[in-house]
Amino acid sequence: MVTVLPGPLLPAMAARWGLRDLQSGTFFAAEFLASTVGSIFSPHWLRRNLPLGYGSMTCGVLLLIAAEQAPQASVGHALALTAFALVGLGIGLSVTATNLTVAQATESDAGAAERARRISIVNLWWGLGAVACPWLIAAAEQRELLPWLLLALALGAAGMFGGLAPQWREPEFAAAGGAPRAPLASEAGVLAFFAVFLFLYVGVETVVSGWITTYAHRFSGLTVARASVMVSVFWLALLAGRWLGSAALQAIAERLVLLPALVLSQIGVMAMVLAHSTAVVLAAVAVAGAGFGPVFPIGVSRMLGRLRDHRNTGWVFAVTASGGAVLPWLTGLVSTETGSLRVGFAVAVAAVAVLLGLAAAENGVLGRGKRPQSGVSITE
Repeated sequence: MVTVLPGPLLPAMAARWGLRDLQSGTFFAAEFLASTVGSIFSPHWLRRNLPLGYGSMTCGVLLLIAAEQAPQASVGHALALTAFALVGLGIGLSVTATNLTVAQATESDAGAAERARRISIVNLWWGLGAVACPWLIAAAEQRELLPWLLLALALGAAGMFGGLAPQWREPEFAAAGGAPRAPLASEAGVLAFFAVFLFLYVGVETVVSGWITTYAHRFSGLTVARASVMVSVFWLALLAGRWLGSAALQAIAERLVLLPALVLSQIGVMAMVLAHSTAVVLAAVAVAGAGFGPVFPIGVSRMLGRLRDHRNTGWVFAVTASGGAVLPWLTGLVSTETGSLRVGFAVAVAAVAVLLGLAAAENGVLGRGKRPQSGVSITE
């Protein structure tokens, strides 16, 4: 829920504090840059960083409540930036630690198939939280109960912190296979390729989910509360696309699922930019979300299938998280300079076009290498 929090809150904060799109984009930058830092440090002390992430989220959401009540726009904006940075740090620490903890704990009592199944369950709950958040925000704003909803989120994160804190007294997981080896030259190329691919994917996903509420409010004439529902439609379609993609992978090669998914997402994003009615925007958001669904898990799966030492992927996920900071900020910059958020969404169109090119050229650039293993699903 806290991962997608900036999107549905953005229109109300921008109206309250008189923010331009470039200033609004800094909320995404603060959250995802801090998440990148958390992702880098998280693997070193899993037992501590898992609860510590929820502690950081708790502080961030409480500070966001204080920002909502700030009497001056400059103070509220500064507090909100700090709040989203703390939330982002918590996301980077806890999400990375969750994936690694589940994977390493599973290795002691089950095989690779069970590990993938358990990580998929985590990913499912992440998606459900992303879907639920905008609906709850919209309902809370209509009833003027937003501070109470944020307080409930903070208490939930605090409860997770308290429940996981006893792990600090337990020994860390033993590193499998000794210290991580430096990647081979060929593997360094694979890491760089997929770092760019996943950077662009997370970036364009965040552009659509983060800016669609403002876009629908501005160009479709919807109230802020109703426009926030667009985010839930996007996440629900993305979740459905991920389910359908997983089912398709049982019978179809990964690449034959990935390329059509990216084509579908490009159709959705372009239709959203060109739309002139609420119904078309709604349909376009759903199409884009469904297309995005399989992209991240398949991208991760193809990367891991080409590597001999998966412990060298830490920096890839750190770079990936930064995509959620850079592309939404760039969208706000283009929108501010041109005076049109519709033009700003050209950033998303261009990013998906590059993703399509990378996916089509993967075997030509990297060679066929190892056969990618299906069924890998990593929580974003």
